[in-house]
Amino acid sequence: MASGKNHDFSIYFTTPIIAVVASYHVGLELGLWAGAAHLLGGLFLSPDLDLVSRPFKRWGFLKIIWVPYQQLIPRHRHWLSHGVIVGSALRLVYLAAWLSPLLLVFPLNQFQINSVNIARAIAFFCGVELSAINHLTLDGLIVPLPK
Repeated sequence: MASGKNHDFSIYFTTPIIAVVASYHVGLELGLWAGAAHLLGGLFLSPDLDLVSRPFKRWGFLKIIWVPYQQLIPRHRHWLSHGVIVGSALRLVYLAAWLSPLLLVFPLNQFQINSVNIARAIAFFCGVELSAINHLTLDGLIVPLPK
């Protein structure tokens, strides 16, 4: 089980690697989307939002939006928060639900669903998910780590 400092160090260390490898495979723009999402996911959308943690505290006064999420998750390291794909998807859907009222104030009239936006969304989700996998690996939940 890694400390918060180790999780942060790992995110800082792996973000450029994710961005470079993704850029090589899918192009610079999508690689930067994935890299930025990896950094954002590791620092602000961590699986540890299910408790009072560094990522939770980084939200500042907005951390209040994560209190209902913490009550939704039955216990720390539950599959809803620490599950591969499920955890990241739930956190992103939860955050989107909080952000959706902003669409009333700032409507996205120009937004079109097209292949470019879908590719960006996939790159973003992959970056967030890779940060979660990074976290789960350090916690020894994917591959048991020696103590």
